[in-house]
Order: sequence, then structure tokens, then C-alpha cells
Amino acid sequence: MLLIFALICFFSQASQSVTADEFHHLPSGIYNLITFDWRMNNESPPLIKCLPALSSLITNPEIDINSYYKLPNTWTMGYSFMYLNKDRYRSIFQYGRCIIIIVGCLLGWLIYLWAKELYGYKGALFSLFLYVFNPNILAHSSLITIDIGASCIIFLSIYCFWKYLNNRNRNAIMIAGVTLGLAQLAKFTALLLYPIFFIIIISLILTHSNNREDVKHIDSKMNKAINYFKEFCIIFLISIVIINAGYLFYDSFKPISEYHFTSNILKTISSFLWNGFPVPLPYEYLNGLDTQMTISAGGIPFYVSYLMGEHSLKGWWYYYIIAFFVKNPETVFIILLLTVAVWTGNKKERPDRITTLCIWIPMISYFIYFSFFTHIPIGIRYILPVFPLFFLAAGYLFNELLLAQKSIKIILAIAALLYLFTAAAIFPQYLSYFNTVSGGSQNGSRWLIDSNLDWGQSLPALKKYMDNHHIDKINLGYFGRVDPTIYGINYSLAEKEPSEGLYAISINFLVGRPYYLLKENTRELFYIDMNYFNNYRTLKPSAIIDNTIYIFDLRKRYGNV
Repeated sequence: MLLIFALICFFSQASQSVTADEFHHLPSGIYNLITFDWRMNNESPPLIKCLPALSSLITNPEIDINSYYKLPNTWTMGYSFMYLNKDRYRSIFQYGRCIIIIVGCLLGWLIYLWAKELYGYKGALFSLFLYVFNPNILAHSSLITIDIGASCIIFLSIYCFWKYLNNRNRNAIMIAGVTLGLAQLAKFTALLLYPIFFIIIISLILTHSNNREDVKHIDSKMNKAINYFKEFCIIFLISIVIINAGYLFYDSFKPISEYHFTSNILKTISSFLWNGFPVPLPYEYLNGLDTQMTISAGGIPFYVSYLMGEHSLKGWWYYYIIAFFVKNPETVFIILLLTVAVWTGNKKERPDRITTLCIWIPMISYFIYFSFFTHIPIGIRYILPVFPLFFLAAGYLFNELLLAQKSIKIILAIAALLYLFTAAAIFPQYLSYFNTVSGGSQNGSRWLIDSNLDWGQSLPALKKYMDNHHIDKINLGYFGRVDPTIYGINYSLAEKEPSEGLYAISINFLVGRPYYLLKENTRELFYIDMNYFNNYRTLKPSAIIDNTIYIFDLRKRYGNV
């Protein structure tokens, strides 16, 4: 199945242009890898950025290190990288995407490995099946972004912590600490693992059990608490060492007085420390974390979120709940409900307490955190760490349903076939997928936009449309940073007022997403506000490309076509 997964991802990415975030992720990762200057794009830790950057050892792209060192701006770097490597730009990114596909395969293997330990190979295959053919996983496993890599390492950390709780030996403690540190080097939201793991330990201490692993190590609740606390401290300290090692110990232990925090949390913490306190973390790691905390509390600067036809600078607490329910096949909901029902109802046969806590507490915690404690309603990709845990839990459901009545087995088989059919039917348009209940992919903009729908991935499809219809030049309003001429598209920038001609407008702009457009034959950016393409919204499209780019043919008349 993982071979099928890799092939789907490979051929899917080959049909997609470089998306908005890929535009700067790969160049900044290459810069980090070459210079070890962590200022570039420090809003994300370096590990996952540097992985696809390893492809530069093969592609050997040109990069202007000196100018970037003076002004470490990721978007500026993205444009410079594009123009320096314009002739090889597409192939450079395809090599980098292949590394992310490998990471996606690794995550699938980890899901299978853990599920096999819990349920045997049949349940493990079902968990892997759900992973391999999920549209969201397929979409983000073929793009050079942080999300699938972070999900992989976060899942690995939870798995190793589960192994530690079941073994409680020196090696298990060491591995749990190392993987927890690696998770912090993947994405700042992995910080949630510290309180999550602590809550799991507290839950184990407070609840009575006759499980072998508890009786073996503990004589009383007090001893139990002391032993767990000691081991958790060791895991914590090991993870801190790994974080510093990930930054090559560069600028670690700087005094707190050299930091200028903007987030309320870090401001408050620093106020209780003396000015000379040596911070046991890399300087750029903490600076990046401070930036992310500021964004989480106040929202992304100048970013206007969108949900169900409404715009907001702060977002909505139910954003990710809705995103989960409109961006997943209907089969997922059936399996989710059945999994919860079987897991809570079959107390005697369900997996042990440690497994239950390690699967469900992280899953629920990530949903709660992004719903109630952040203002980053930017895309379902932010809750991707939840998906592997759900697939893992569903493996237990499969084992239980094998013992059920024949009619239940038939229903499960039909649901699985529909799930498989969905993945096949929408190939390669996984990024823009919306389920049938929500109205389908062509109506996705009723619910969500941006990386949920239109991330600038459809330039090759637009070029194919132009070739098929013998169109030499088009008026373009494209959501993305890449120069469309790289994909062979001859264009003029679409004007605010439509007139006679042929227009291709990204759906993000039609629903009011502010952004920057690249002027043709120049390197100048042009800012458009929410209402720039207002007059196109009442026009009837003559075609819709990849669910993201609307074609308006006004060559014969202006108005409704």
C-alpha cells in the first residue's frame, strides 16, 4: 500500500505548480542547510525545512547567500531563488517534493507498526488503508511544507512515549526524550506534547489499575508519582539537549536581557527572571517561538480568514471542526462514530489504559488547542497531527467488526470501497477536495479557501486548458507567488474592471482574499484588497479549472455569459 501511496503522491505533485508556502520553504531550507543561519524563516524550526533541502545536493541550485544574510526575508528570498533558477525551477521543487513523499511513507509505516503491536496485522492494514487513501494526507504528502513532516515526528514522539510507559527502562526513557526533542525541531505546536505527556502521567498516577506495568514498578501512589516525575524530568532535559543540538548549540544560553519578546506569555515569564539568566535554548528558536505565540494570540498580521462566506481577522472557534467535516470523505465520519462507540462501549476488550490515554488525549488536545487557544484559522493542514492518531484508533474498530454480524461487515466493506473510490476519482486534485455532503469540490469556496482549496497549485492545468483551446494569452488573477511564465503561460494582469477578453481568476480572489499579484514582464508586486475582483463575482464562468481557477470568456460580450 505504501508503494501505491508513493506513486499517487509522485504523479499528483507532477501536475501541480509550486504552491504559496512551498515558494519560500524550499529556498529558506536550502539557505539554513548551507549557512546554519537560523534567522531565515525562524517562525518554523529548521528540521522539516532542511529535509527537502537535501535535494539541493542533487539539483545544485543557484542561491545568493550574501544578500540573504544581510536581509533574511523569506519572500524576498523566494523571488530571488525563482529568478536565479528559472530554467530549472520546476525540477528543483520536484526533487524536494520526493523527500516529503518519503516522509509521508515513513508516517504510514509508523502507523502500521504501532497498530500491528496493538491489534495485529489485520487491524494495522486497516489503519494504513485509511491513511494511504485520505485526500488530505495525499495532498500534503506531495508538497514541500512543514505539515506532514511535523505530523510524522509528533506521531513518532507519541509512539515512543507510549513505549516508555509500557517499559519504563533506561533505553525507553532516552528514546522518548530524543523523539520529543526532534518534535520540537519540527514545529512549534509540538510544544503541546509537554503538557499532553504530563496529563497522561497524572492520569496514570491518579487512577488505580492492576495492570502488570503498574504493579511491577510502584508500591504506592507516592512512589509512583516520584518515579514518574524523575523520569519525566529526564525526558524533558534530553529533549532540551536535542533542541540545542538541532541548532548546533548556536547562541544557546544567551542572557534573557538580550531578548525582546512580543508575546504576553514570554514577557510574563521573563519578568520573573533576573536579567543575566542564561536561557538554555537557542536564540533563534526562542525568537521564532515568540513570533508564533504572538500570532496565535492575535492572529496572523494582515491575514483575513474565511469561513462559510464570512471574513475575520480573529477567526472562529469552530473553524477546524467544520474543516474536518467538509474536507474528509463521509466514510471517515462513519468510522469515527463507530470507533468512539466501540472504544467506549467495550471496556473489557478495548486496549489498555496507557494506549487509550496516548491516543485520545493528544487527539482531543490538538483539536481543543486550535479551536479555543489560537487565532490561526488558516487550513485543515494545521490539525494534520490528529489524523494519524485517528487512523490508529480505527484499527481497533476493524478487529471488533470482524467479529460482528455479516450485515455490519458488508456495511464496512461498502464504506471502504467508497473511500477508495473517492481517492481514485479525484486524482490528482487532492488539495481542493470537499466531500459530497458539503456540495463537492467545485463548491468548496462556500466553506473554505486558501490551502483548503486554492493554494496556487493549478498553473499546469491552466496551461493545458489554454493549449487545448488554442489560447495564446490570458488576463490572469492568480493566487500564488510563482511567475506563471515558468509554466509557459503568456498573460497580462487582470484589471479591476472586466472588459472584452478572456480572464482566469483564482477563486480566492472571487471570495475576497487580499493578496499580492506579480505584474507581467516585471518583478513588481501589486497589492489587491478584498473588493478588487468584485465585478467578476456576478459573471458566469465558462469553465472551472481544478476547482480553483474560474475562466470568464468575455470576448464576445460583457455581462452574464
